[in-house]
Amino acid sequence: MKILTFSDIHSNLEALNAVITREKYDKAVFLGDIVDYGPNPAEVMDIVLDEADYIVQGNHDYAAGTGEDCNCAPTMHELSVLTRNEITIKLLGKNDLKKLGGLERKLEFEIDGRKFFTVHASPNDPLFGYMFSTEAEMVWKKPELKMFDYIMVGHTHFPMFYRGKIINPGSSGQPRDGNWKPMYSILDTETGDLIFKRFSYDKEKMLSKLESQLSGFPQEYKRLRSLYV
Repeated sequence: MKILTFSDIHSNLEALNAVITREKYDKAVFLGDIVDYGPNPAEVMDIVLDEADYIVQGNHDYAAGTGEDCNCAPTMHELSVLTRNEITIKLLGKNDLKKLGGLERKLEFEIDGRKFFTVHASPNDPLFGYMFSTEAEMVWKKPELKMFDYIMVGHTHFPMFYRGKIINPGSSGQPRDGNWKPMYSILDTETGDLIFKRFSYDKEKMLSKLESQLSGFPQEYKRLRSLYV
């Protein structure tokens, strides 16, 4: 089977539509952060819940659904809170917010005889951990995770394939690795081949909506725009 793995879409409808229309896949795994930053939380949430076979909760989903702090990176925290209050919470209904708050924090499943462990951030801290090299090595060595063929995480907005086991597909809505093109990964469970793919989308359409929604916050919009261009 071909497994589409994507993460951190952050209410970016144009990017999400590009992902699901350009790729053929048998199963889809979403690794958290449906909402915040972008202009279309409701539409993105509907599509993710409909398209993804496996979904875990991200720290932004948790924050929107519970009212707790997202504990994101200090450089992003102000923009996170602003867009949550001005866009996410205003455009989602109570039932939607409840769904976000109730998403599973980790999932274990099997496809084609291969065992998967999925969380948003890290098995050591499912919502708030950061899986870079040191953390990845710690996770790779954990005895209780040796049984899994693949450990899938998101959260950092950086792609990773560590020791043939730990996969981070990068961000499909707001990459932060210096390339504005979002990305996702495709895993072939029969061959074990993993491919990371970047794509273009109508980012100006998305940014136009975002600028309108944040018309009272021009400096904050300018900072947000710089993340997408």
